Amino acid sequence: MRKKIIVLGSILLALTLMGNSHANDSGIQLKNYPESAQLWEMLQLKSETELGEIVILPHAPFNQKEAAGIISRLDQLPVSILKKTNEAGIRIKLFTGKLTENPTASHLAGIMPRGYTKTTWDDVPGIGGSKTVLIKIGASQKGNGHSSVNLELHELAHSIDRYVLDEFRYNPDFIQIWHKESGRLFPGQPYFLTYPEEYFAECFAYYYLGGKLQEELKRKAPLTFQLIQDVS
Repeated sequence: MRKKIIVLGSILLALTLMGNSHANDSGIQLKNYPESAQLWEMLQLKSETELGEIVILPHAPFNQKEAAGIISRLDQLPVSILKKTNEAGIRIKLFTGKLTENPTASHLAGIMPRGYTKTTWDDVPGIGGSKTVLIKIGASQKGNGHSSVNLELHELAHSIDRYVLDEFRYNPDFIQIWHKESGRLFPGQPYFLTYPEEYFAECFAYYYLGGKLQEELKRKAPLTFQLIQDVS
């Protein structure tokens, strides 16, 4: 009887630890992040309610300035898009370490993603297209393990394409525009010329980063510019 109690206790302890591990993996929603944290001093959000639900922060220490930059760029999106993103159940999880250490990407360990020749998913800083968008803190800008003008906007665009815009990448009007304008905006860049979803995601990033990139999009790909404006 005593042995049974010990075994049962061991099982319960193991389950408790597993439960805690899963909770730690899930991170902390922005809305629940301590108000006293330095992060909040760097944020002035117009869509705090929506981003409070969508953004997931790590339990472990992280660069709060970099994280604030990511969140602020996401805040440039229209409230309407962020509301639909939240309603679709999409979450943006910010992480440190390797992408494949996250439960939703662990199955990609050791696999080489398309568009890469020497890198596996372990060392890629972000992934989108599912209900959980993974973004590595400190890797937002081009050259930090990716070729997008902005990591978080590009990867989120994949999930918006799929879950908010009902797989817009297959829309006949969009495909026609992609064929017409992709070569003007991205000459000699097969990644964007081959995959319409990558073209959409990158143009989405161009549009919402604003400034010179938005102007370039409007000048070189005016139909794409108008299309993104229309679906916003």
